[in-house]
Amino acid sequence: MAGWLSDLRFGLRLLRRNTEVTGVAVLALALAIGVAGTVFSVVNTILIQPLPFRYPERLVAIWQVDPANAAQWRPDAPGNYADWRRMNQSFEEIGAAVSISKTLTSFDEPETPLMQMVSSGYFDTLGVQPLLGRTFTPEEDRPGARAVMLLSYELWQRNFGGERNIVGRTTELDGLPYEIIGVMPADFDNPIFGLTERPQVWIPLALPENGLDRRGNDHFVVARLAGGVTLNQAQQELTRLSAAIKEQYPDTNRNVTALVTPLKESVVRGVRPAVLLLLGAVLFVLLIASSNVAHLLLTRSVVREREFAVRRALGAGTGRLLRQLVIESLLLMIFCAVPGLLLTLWGTRSVGLLIPTGFNIPHFDFQVDRNVVLFTLLIALLPGFVLGLIPALYARRVNLVAGLTGTARATGSPASRRLQRFLVIAETALSLALLIGAGLMVQSFRNLQHLDQGFEPANILTFRVSTRGAVYKESERRQRFFKDIHDRLATIPGVRSVGAAQFHPFYPQFGATTVLIEGQPVPEPGKELRATAVRSTPDYFSTLQIGLLQGRLFNENDTATTPPVVVISDRMARQFWGSEAPLGKRLKIKGSQDVYRQVVGIVGDVRTDAFPPDPQPTVYVPLEQDNAPPTIAYVMQTTGDPLALVEAAKKEVRLVDRAMPVYLVRSLAEIVQGLDWRTRFVMSLLAIFSVLSLLLAVTGIYAALSYVVSQRTREIGVRMALGAERRDILKLVIGQGMRLTLAGVVIGAVAAAALTRLMGSLLFGVSATDPATFVMIALLLMLVALLACYLPARRATKVDPIVALRHE
Repeated sequence: MAGWLSDLRFGLRLLRRNTEVTGVAVLALALAIGVAGTVFSVVNTILIQPLPFRYPERLVAIWQVDPANAAQWRPDAPGNYADWRRMNQSFEEIGAAVSISKTLTSFDEPETPLMQMVSSGYFDTLGVQPLLGRTFTPEEDRPGARAVMLLSYELWQRNFGGERNIVGRTTELDGLPYEIIGVMPADFDNPIFGLTERPQVWIPLALPENGLDRRGNDHFVVARLAGGVTLNQAQQELTRLSAAIKEQYPDTNRNVTALVTPLKESVVRGVRPAVLLLLGAVLFVLLIASSNVAHLLLTRSVVREREFAVRRALGAGTGRLLRQLVIESLLLMIFCAVPGLLLTLWGTRSVGLLIPTGFNIPHFDFQVDRNVVLFTLLIALLPGFVLGLIPALYARRVNLVAGLTGTARATGSPASRRLQRFLVIAETALSLALLIGAGLMVQSFRNLQHLDQGFEPANILTFRVSTRGAVYKESERRQRFFKDIHDRLATIPGVRSVGAAQFHPFYPQFGATTVLIEGQPVPEPGKELRATAVRSTPDYFSTLQIGLLQGRLFNENDTATTPPVVVISDRMARQFWGSEAPLGKRLKIKGSQDVYRQVVGIVGDVRTDAFPPDPQPTVYVPLEQDNAPPTIAYVMQTTGDPLALVEAAKKEVRLVDRAMPVYLVRSLAEIVQGLDWRTRFVMSLLAIFSVLSLLLAVTGIYAALSYVVSQRTREIGVRMALGAERRDILKLVIGQGMRLTLAGVVIGAVAAAALTRLMGSLLFGVSATDPATFVMIALLLMLVALLACYLPARRATKVDPIVALRHE
């Protein structure tokens, strides 16, 4: 024990005496450890931590997939869900949820928060108990049962003041009374991937026993595996059931089978590639920082050669030296771990700032827990042990005679020089690979920013209005209501134009419907022509600046008494008619009035989703020539900040009907900006890592050459005394550094070409092996490395030959 304490005290004195080496090592590694700990907190939260439900390892999600395109998971049709629930033997519980739109009308200002219809077994499947009251019973989950509802904790606090006696009270949805039977816990989150906000109200699903739709895909199904049943067994049973359902309903289920996945996988599927990419990038940073410190320790070992020789001459064995040097290294890493852990705490709190406001990721509350602390300590102490072996291995090779007499080579042994060169090359290669990855993400982000959306989102305010209740039961009444609001909004000062449509671009419930072309044969089931159908007003196009390509747009003459018409997108024209001219052709839209409508115009494509970025076929129907939808979106083009007119718009809606809620109020530019949050998030972190890695790599090159210059002072003096000019010395030192840099660039480029292929799903408009990016990043790194080489080289040219010849 006395020996260990003696080594500990000696190590502390040595670190205190070598403050320059200690400071550089602590700064480099503390930054790397803090970054690594921050990213691991993201990995831990998203990929490692279980979902906050009872026995989450037994929870699964059930999706519908087309066997020919198994990568595209779709929610389930209600008819298929009902059959799986009735016929399965693999699940202890199974439940479903559907997002809906209803209005809370019991308050001074009506509102339409996100709501869900859920089956009676939904909460039991998740193993979630309400904070107050109870959940739905099977009797309440039937058509015609009494109207009951559950509230979220947030809604309970906001609208009801957190009253404990809320259970049993009645409130109104769409003007109809619903009894409140419970309040869900504050930490209950939505397990359905893809929703960007938390549900606030739940009502029973109440599916009928017969006549269920098998074409729709809007039921998110979760299930709990029965005891002893594996995921594979459940998948095999659902596959058999899907085959039996296909035989019974071939028209709708010809290309449908079930996919059973862990619920956690369903939640994280969309973000897993980005998270793993960040983890790989931060490990690169950690390796670069460790290489830097290893180089410093190796350099110090060469300086301590005489000390090692004396210790060995006095009887210290290899094990004794190894223990001393490992203790010194571990002490250094402990000094790095404390600020690294503090940086992890700060970084974890800051990660959420990179995610756009209003974009909620279910269950992802980034925190520093025990796993993160243990990981941070591990990456601090494990490199310390490994780095301690480097000087220890060097100490084994010390020549006792040369070390004791002071005749050892100033630049160290050939092995140490090879290791130094290897570390510089490794740092350069790792930095280049990381910089190329960041460069590709920057290009991808730039391409997304400059992508033609098909409309102009600037200065556009959008919001939705919902008509519910007996007053608006008739389509004609809804038409008048929508037009009255439209006319009043157009009178607001600062409004240039107003349009209305069933959906605006990037609305989360944008869907597709079947289209029949007159004169073409009816497609086989599963091969129908599908397009997004949008009912809109004529000025919807001018408000969003959607360009007319051929024909005409809607006008005030397209009414319920005139021949029905449609306007189609350019993508639909090319995909449905090919080389034929679609103007004058007729089509029928499923779910609309059963009439053929004539194509009178073709407009530019409008993107309806962030990924895939390709625009979908779209058909526009005049709002006055079809059944008015219960909800509609208004788009207002303003002369200034659109959010400044929110209160004025709400006031005009209330003047038409004070009970109508105005909800989902946002600027269209804000919606578009939030769509590329994943690319922005990854790009921001990669950029931080890249700058850090570049600084570390350049520091490593500079430190290596500075050490070489200091140790070769006598040689440089001899060369200059024998007639070498300053440019020769400059060329000598810079050439040595740039050869190492070039080797690192070549190795890094090969590594990057292999690794960036893993980024394919995160890139847009740029290849994972884009030559321009590779060349520009390589040139940038070599330019910075040249600067790092020049500084010590310039110092070498100032060596005085007389002073140098007296050196040592």
